[in-house]
Amino acid sequence: MKYWKVLVAAAMVFTLSSCGGGGDGNDKTDPPPPPPGTPDSLVISASTPQLGESGQLSVQFKVTDKQGKGYELGTTLPSFTLAKVIPGRDATREDPVIWKSFIYSTRNNRPTGENGGKLEALGNGQYRYTFSFNATTVRDPYPSDSQDNNGLIRWDEAATHRLGIYFGGSNDIPVTDYVLDWVPAGTPPLLTRDILEQQSCDSCHMKQPIHHSNRADPKLCVTCHNESVPGSGRGDLTTLVHKLHGNLDATATKLVSHFPQDPRNCDTCHKGVTPTTPDANNWQHAQEKPCGACHADSTTTTGYVSHINGKISSGTLCTQCHAETPGNTKSPSSVHMGYLANEAAGRDKLVFKFDDVRYAAPNIEVELTVTANGTPVETMDGVLKYIKYGDLAKAPYILVNWDQGNGFELGYTNPQTFVAGNKIDFTQCDSQGGGSFLCRKEVGNEVSGTLAATVAELQVCVARKADRNGAFAAGDLLPCSSTASALSYVAINPVKAYFRAEGGVDGNYVLKAGADLASCNGCHKDLAVHTEGNAGSAHASKDFAQCTSCHNATRTSFYAGVPGDLKYHVHSFHAFGSHRSGDATFPGKLNNCESCHTKGQYNLPNQQNERPSLVATTADNKQPKFFSPTLVVCASCHLKSPLGLVKPDSPVAGDEWATHMKNNGAIFGAETIEAATGVEQCASCHAVGQEQGVDKVHKVYDFR
Repeated sequence: MKYWKVLVAAAMVFTLSSCGGGGDGNDKTDPPPPPPGTPDSLVISASTPQLGESGQLSVQFKVTDKQGKGYELGTTLPSFTLAKVIPGRDATREDPVIWKSFIYSTRNNRPTGENGGKLEALGNGQYRYTFSFNATTVRDPYPSDSQDNNGLIRWDEAATHRLGIYFGGSNDIPVTDYVLDWVPAGTPPLLTRDILEQQSCDSCHMKQPIHHSNRADPKLCVTCHNESVPGSGRGDLTTLVHKLHGNLDATATKLVSHFPQDPRNCDTCHKGVTPTTPDANNWQHAQEKPCGACHADSTTTTGYVSHINGKISSGTLCTQCHAETPGNTKSPSSVHMGYLANEAAGRDKLVFKFDDVRYAAPNIEVELTVTANGTPVETMDGVLKYIKYGDLAKAPYILVNWDQGNGFELGYTNPQTFVAGNKIDFTQCDSQGGGSFLCRKEVGNEVSGTLAATVAELQVCVARKADRNGAFAAGDLLPCSSTASALSYVAINPVKAYFRAEGGVDGNYVLKAGADLASCNGCHKDLAVHTEGNAGSAHASKDFAQCTSCHNATRTSFYAGVPGDLKYHVHSFHAFGSHRSGDATFPGKLNNCESCHTKGQYNLPNQQNERPSLVATTADNKQPKFFSPTLVVCASCHLKSPLGLVKPDSPVAGDEWATHMKNNGAIFGAETIEAATGVEQCASCHAVGQEQGVDKVHKVYDFR
């Protein structure tokens, strides 16, 4: 999907001339009152479905808005699904129970939904729907499930049944999902299949539809995505979700899905048992399908298939080896979350501490203490052996940036400004004994303000599991030269410190970053970016201090017209994908500002990182100039072209808003930072609380 088309279309609600709103509205963060009768969200409630004499199932339900007022569907036609729980077919390879659908596509026998029955409006948001078919005479597309009933799906009064209702997602009608479970006989259910809640998905998907435009609840998804007809092409949810969220490449080290965290974080989706998820611990039951969804693509075909066929084709259960029992190192939780815990424990055994950072003309000097396994490291070689890098020319290093009141000044990778001074290779550090090192480098300019030091390009080599022969234990530091199959590369814990250039700790320093790391980790869980490759690309950054050491307003990038500044970089990445390729994978809605920002961070003018940004302005990535700060933020999504290549006086398709931006004070390409500072008029119309405020234009209140 071309995100710029969507964003430009959404932006057309902006008013180009007049902008209302009171002068005191800039501090408002409460939602505006909704227009009368406009639902913020819709709620469905239903009575127990009834099976008529003709075998047709009917259900009476009510739709209300957030205030409890009956909502009239009008021309909106809901869709309905119907399924029941049956025992699994083969306990050695399948789940103990599965969902069996009652509705199938006549074209390919895939489970589906319907809306071709009879929908009756009963007034005040109340409706009755009668399914179009006789539920007692449904032909089973997979007859072996129904051999005892002449090939018809049995209507089992004692089985758990699930009704699904869904609509919305277009024409300003909210996405509305509903499921109702019941046992027709009114007795306690014999079998259930409730593993997870929508809230687990929402940690990343933020209540937004998943794949389909009007379905967000996994309890609804399983009424179609199930094992009713193996091989029909309608993938069961177990396989689909694990494959989309957990695929690794052939080395079992690189994630090739879009899941923005380590796929071994089982507890991101799988929570504990609750009254509404009695089967939540089912994920700990080792089965071929969920395991194969990831591991069949992460090992050789021969290896995985041979393992499966050789171990369980004769009737042996997966759980014979992989049972979730205390002390079993091969259980699902041990080999996933247990390995993650081991890696974290190993990472914590290599500790860096900044004792002092100062400017002693003409040098930046850093005093650093390093311990490994609780013991001071006496030589830098003793440190480097535990760190992943290529050769000494690409060894890890310390970054020292300085902030004179407006944010970090340098980014070491900047190809167009003098930046060599703030990168100090570990090989430039001299041992002082007792684990202490003095690292220094001459800089070519006077340094003042706050010095901010952080360690970059650093992944630690650790053991995710114990060696069978006792050579090392789980969670040990390992030399990166090790050939052990248990070797893992783990991003170092964030290491940072702030000192005054003239000496002493700057305890009052506040990093100028306009986002909230806790919000990032709501989806990323344990944010770590640039974790692939050797030094030079594997920054293994986990903290904004590390990120902004490179991605700040004084840095261009290696891609023509693209600012290196984090305020552009992150918005652009989530909206357009890497390098603005169009391959964005943001799992929520882009206009949900509060998915990343606190309420006070997205107001205008920029609340943090308010400096103009340096941007290359030619197709060969030359001639860096300054662009005003709000422009940098808004252009990251609302202009199709890379910012430095936008022509505001004659914009190409997708850049139409550039003219409006320029006419209201945005600066495209100033020769000096002063010329791009303090001239934007954006806040007069688009500050929070104004008639065209970013809060209202982005509809952030819809997501609260």
